Amino acid sequence: MDGQLIKKFKCFWSWEDEEEQQWLQEMASQGLHLKARSFFGIYSFVQGEPADIVYRLDYVSNFNWSYVKTLEPDVNYQQLISDAGWEHVLQASGWQYWRMPVRNGKVPEIYTDSSSKRSKYQRLLLVMCIWNLMFLPTAIYPQSMLNLWDHGALAYIYLCGIVMPTCLYFSYASIRIYLRMRRLLRVGQFFQAWKG
Repeated sequence: MDGQLIKKFKCFWSWEDEEEQQWLQEMASQGLHLKARSFFGIYSFVQGEPADIVYRLDYVSNFNWSYVKTLEPDVNYQQLISDAGWEHVLQASGWQYWRMPVRNGKVPEIYTDSSSKRSKYQRLLLVMCIWNLMFLPTAIYPQSMLNLWDHGALAYIYLCGIVMPTCLYFSYASIRIYLRMRRLLRVGQFFQAWKG
């Protein structure tokens, strides 16, 4: 993978990790192998040989998880996944990007059970809720921000251009992620009932 560097813009929302994984796999089949990703959705690929490579995304932020014992990732997180044959590609905004070639037609998974997949979304949901709580007081009571800045143009720009859209995004994203967790819970319950 020592070829030319190619950049592509693609926007994925935080609840669209499965779609992003599929797109990265399609890029690899065209010979574009992920090298970097910016916060603004600019992906850098190295031109190489087309390959059947699976990408998996996991969310492990830099947040100190020791305060939330049930959501604490394993201390040997990267080592465990690397030992299973996955290559760590990059980390971007808490998202860990892993890849592995498809062997014998079998598509590998990092998490094979729905409870592990749910814990990934729990970690993401917790961080989103924390961010939302930071902006929520200003969004609920905007008059305090306006009074603080004497109803200046900057206060309106901050409030309408940053605070309100951010709260709306984190609220909507939290709902979408919660619904995905519920779907995984139902799938897990179905398989448990089917086995037992």
